[in-house]
Amino acid sequence: MDGGIDWEALYRLSFEQTVVGHVTDGINHLPPEFLPAEPERLDPFLGDLMATSQRNTKLNAFIPKVFKALREIPAVLVKGQSLACDYPDPAHRMPGDIDILLLPASYEAAKAILLPKATKISEEDLETFHQGMYFHSIEVEVHGSISTLMSRKLDRQLAAMLEEQFDGRSLPSVTIDGAEVPVPEAGFNAVYIFVHFLHHYWSGGVGLRQLVDWMTFISVHKRDIHPVLLEQTLDRLGLKRLWQVFTGFVQEYLGCPAEKLPLAVRPDPAKNARIWNYIRRSGNFGKNTDRTRSDESYLIRKIHSFWRLTVADRLRHFRVFPQESIRFFLGAFGYGLQRLANGE
Repeated sequence: MDGGIDWEALYRLSFEQTVVGHVTDGINHLPPEFLPAEPERLDPFLGDLMATSQRNTKLNAFIPKVFKALREIPAVLVKGQSLACDYPDPAHRMPGDIDILLLPASYEAAKAILLPKATKISEEDLETFHQGMYFHSIEVEVHGSISTLMSRKLDRQLAAMLEEQFDGRSLPSVTIDGAEVPVPEAGFNAVYIFVHFLHHYWSGGVGLRQLVDWMTFISVHKRDIHPVLLEQTLDRLGLKRLWQVFTGFVQEYLGCPAEKLPLAVRPDPAKNARIWNYIRRSGNFGKNTDRTRSDESYLIRKIHSFWRLTVADRLRHFRVFPQESIRFFLGAFGYGLQRLANGE
């Protein structure tokens, strides 16, 4: 180790949590005495950073083309590439796909425009109005809802919020590859990003990148997020306590000052330790979680899937979030029974 840093372990953890770019940026600010005596030990970080930048350039060049094709349909860019705009160097955020959010009423029209041009089409999720497609190596996902499958009441409330975003109001935009691309209002987006994170946290696993995205957005846009309206919205959705616990987590584990976070509370070290252990154990988007076995019968696979996705994943967080875990378990249980009854 150099300067007390195990560079190989740091790279492995950064890669696992898809934050190599962020960590590399941090390394560039270290005092010389903390840098490795052998500069080549930083090669894995720099190699990933170059590949990440190239991938971001490719995705960003494609985004204006997608929105030009959808110019007659109210739609916004969400998640990854829009959130990267708030980073000190957007090219260093590990990219994924291009996510487009629109109303359920616009979903089929958007598909009709984009699908004929796609080189590969993913299986559609009719329950959540979700259609993925590829344009060679670039994946585009069209979302016609904000369905969490965690609580029917929550999903109804989120659907109403989505309708409000497209009620004719003027939406903000971000500049990507020289084009202005529409994004949601800051208050709505803060809640949307958080709900998206919670969905993955409660249904398989989540990585630090998703928390860094949320932390960065709400800290950069704190002045654009009305604190009273945010608190009222989170109270109405039943998510205020969760929001506050995770503000404590990003203070303790990601070093974000409390004054930069809307509705921040003092960190709870015991809860934060359990949250971090789960993030490490599950891996980014649950990649460390074994979900299915190909040698199992269809019925056994369905039973195991129902147990893992509906029961175990919802109740594993009971010691940190007891009320929310029961709520999300009951909600997901109802959704799961409906899917089983439909033979899905």
